[in-house]
Amino acid sequence: MSQERGFSKKYGQVFLKNSGIATFEANLLGGKQGSTVLEIGPGEGMLTRKLLDAGFNVTAIEPDHRYVEYMQGNFADEISEGRLQVIKADFLKAEINPTDYIAGNIPYQISSPIVEKLRKLSFQKAVIMVQEEFGQRMCAKSGMDGYSKLSLMTSLCFDCKLERKVSRKNFVPVPNVDSAIISMVPKPWDYGINYEIVDEIARKLFSQRRKKISNVLGIKIVEFSEKRVEELSPDEFIRMCYSLNQNPRNPC
Repeated sequence: MSQERGFSKKYGQVFLKNSGIATFEANLLGGKQGSTVLEIGPGEGMLTRKLLDAGFNVTAIEPDHRYVEYMQGNFADEISEGRLQVIKADFLKAEINPTDYIAGNIPYQISSPIVEKLRKLSFQKAVIMVQEEFGQRMCAKSGMDGYSKLSLMTSLCFDCKLERKVSRKNFVPVPNVDSAIISMVPKPWDYGINYEIVDEIARKLFSQRRKKISNVLGIKIVEFSEKRVEELSPDEFIRMCYSLNQNPRNPC
């Protein structure tokens, strides 16, 4: 049991204890028998078990050697059959090969960099569990209270949906916040403008989100000058970025 190994603050460890929620996550991926799944931070393998039961071939990346050793012992048959590979590595630093799906109950404190890394990977769908407030901001639409730079950039890169809220009581140790299960289907970045340009403009505008766009940027854009960034839809934001970029058709 996880209590025997203890919980690492370094890795932000809390573990799901409700197998029904793990089943929900595995089923949410869909996919055919034999599809590949990259699992981020398996811990003791509750979600891993459900993914294997669903017929997936799983590669699990775990940074904590104690849980790597536990997984290697507890899933020895699946490893020998070639249905599971357990890798000791930091997901944020590891080189990730293309995979059909990605899943994981991810540490709250590194949710943002994980979402940023997902943008750069090749996969069909991801199902991740994050802090509820973070998940709401990921999926917020323009005009909503939680709409932020995270909301905008996520919407440009993914079809993102908050699938289910999960009470903190379903974890050990019990965290201070509730969680949410998020599904993410990648969108091609075919907007005709570099991601980095869009990201920098978003950073600048959302840092002063209550001000009119013309006041933040110091220039007048006829269509958007009197608006605030939180009022713009993703499509409007991209159009504005075109007008600010001298060479808007630069390759990404």
